Amino acid sequence: MTTRGRSPQRRPGRPTGPRAGEAREALLAAAHELMAEKGYPRVTVREVAERAGVQAGLVNYHFGGKTGLLRSAVASISEEMLERVRQAVAHEGSTEERIRALIRGIVEAISAAPYGPRLMVEQILFADADAVEEFVERFARPNLSAILELLDEGRRDGSLRDVDPRFAVPSMLGSCVFFFLSSPILTRLYDIEEIDAEITQEFAENTADLILHGISTRPATSS
Repeated sequence: MTTRGRSPQRRPGRPTGPRAGEAREALLAAAHELMAEKGYPRVTVREVAERAGVQAGLVNYHFGGKTGLLRSAVASISEEMLERVRQAVAHEGSTEERIRALIRGIVEAISAAPYGPRLMVEQILFADADAVEEFVERFARPNLSAILELLDEGRRDGSLRDVDPRFAVPSMLGSCVFFFLSSPILTRLYDIEEIDAEITQEFAENTADLILHGISTRPATSS
């Protein structure tokens, strides 16, 4: 009940104000921006809150702390990657063309957040069992189902060899991820100033060629 002349009481910790409903997305966007600029290990909660224009306490309110914020960042990257996989499976064309689109899509999704692979390794692969299980059900299993659908279709139409998905799928995804994960080493080994859009595109095409050469029943051709 509100008493005349007095402001209504609010529940402790509950955010108020016109940006309350937007704070979570603002924090997540700020985290992505700062990780792209600085690399995620050097990003602090205070910096994220300042960039988002909200109080630092809202990181705890919406994400339960920095770990929750980082895992939510992984989820947003994974959602983008899953959408790219689904688009590739629904893409018109031959199985080989759709696999090429799949590789391009995964590489493009990672290149938009090149800090993502390291973030995923540290925040998911080395996380507790519950976090791993949630990631598997939300992202890994749907990704696997979509890719298996594509491999099965290629096997049925005779364009792809009958490969073991336990090894083929990790090889496909791992090839895309490791390039970005190892970029601090690759840039030094090959005297590359940065992994820019041109190099990313060349990498995607070369990776698609290598994968198709291994699983196709006929020679791969670039498109």
